[in-house]
Amino acid sequence: MNPLPPFAAVSMAALLAPLALTPLRERLSPAELPGVQHFVRIGGYDLHYTDEGPRDAPVVLLIHGFAAWAFAWRSQRAALVAAGRRVVTIDLPGYGASPRPMAPVYSTHDQALTLLQALDALGIGTFDVVGHSFGGRVAFQIALLAPQRVRRVVAICPEAFTIGRPPIAALARLPLVGQALAYYVLAPSLVGVGLRSLAKRDDWLTDEVVAGYAAPLYVRGTAAAQVWQARSPKDGPLPVPENLAAIRPPILLLWGDGDTVFPVDEGRRLERILPDARLIVYDRTGHLPYEERAADVNQAVVGFLVGAR
Repeated sequence: MNPLPPFAAVSMAALLAPLALTPLRERLSPAELPGVQHFVRIGGYDLHYTDEGPRDAPVVLLIHGFAAWAFAWRSQRAALVAAGRRVVTIDLPGYGASPRPMAPVYSTHDQALTLLQALDALGIGTFDVVGHSFGGRVAFQIALLAPQRVRRVVAICPEAFTIGRPPIAALARLPLVGQALAYYVLAPSLVGVGLRSLAKRDDWLTDEVVAGYAAPLYVRGTAAAQVWQARSPKDGPLPVPENLAAIRPPILLLWGDGDTVFPVDEGRRLERILPDARLIVYDRTGHLPYEERAADVNQAVVGFLVGAR
């Protein structure tokens, strides 16, 4: 048998290596992550959530973006609790200390229903919701599915107009290729680089912050969950881009003028489409205003959710 050409041999090794390396990296259970608080069982899955502030106060639900988790909201959690709100964060399935189902259950419709069921289990009726990026799209989906329960929405650089999964998702669906892509893209060593590439300011980006974002990448099933996310529909029966004009709660849009993921022009477009929306744009700020401009974002969020009442 003739040996493989060097390029083919290297490519095959790159595809096969994650099969052996993934279990070595993903060695933790969700409960072993730092700062884990509570779990609520929904649909056979134990979702991780944090619950802070007075139990009888109005609830604010915080929804993280892609590859983030409850840790990302540490500044906003503190600010909202200080303002007298009960603050609940829930790690979306596939992220943080929540399960990584190997099933096509990662559409925004599925994620929104899961969060609503979790709030039901916690005895929470009406609430405000804050979402970032993909979490902003889930927040819009929640407002479409349960408009009677959502008081106000804060959407930080939300994903609103994308139709379908990105082109790389087609590769991620392929056997071996998807697992390899997820393994390499989710390398903990790249977290700092990734965060820095999303931001225009990095004075907040300490080693401790990088470690906080990277921690869930060591949880078993992380790479496989990304493969299944690529195999899931984007939205569901109520596609967000087609139904934006039907979202009724008042909405505050927060955007960085240097956002390279979802440019600020999308925010201006959203402000025109949404029935009741106001846009605030932060200068010299990228895709992570809640980190880059934490004090300004906290002031805007508290003012909109608390000061307006």
